[in-house]
Amino acid sequence: MRRLYKIHSSKGGFSLLEMIIVIAIIVILAGVVGVGIAGLIRTANRSNDAVKGSSESLNASISMGESKLSLYSFGK
Repeated sequence: MRRLYKIHSSKGGFSLLEMIIVIAIIVILAGVVGVGIAGLIRTANRSNDAVKGSSESLNASISMGESKLSLYSFGK
């Protein structure tokens, strides 16, 4: 018996729907990674500001201590 319909043979390529799904997954993953990196950058900037403030405070304390010590003559 002859077949009336031609059997679809796979040519080894991807369908348009498969490509759209893969691209959508990649976009979602890129968005998640982007949000994560933005959070890390925000945290790093806050830490940097905290360290900078602490460093300025420490430098002021050292300067004040040095100025108080300069009132005394050691070894002269």
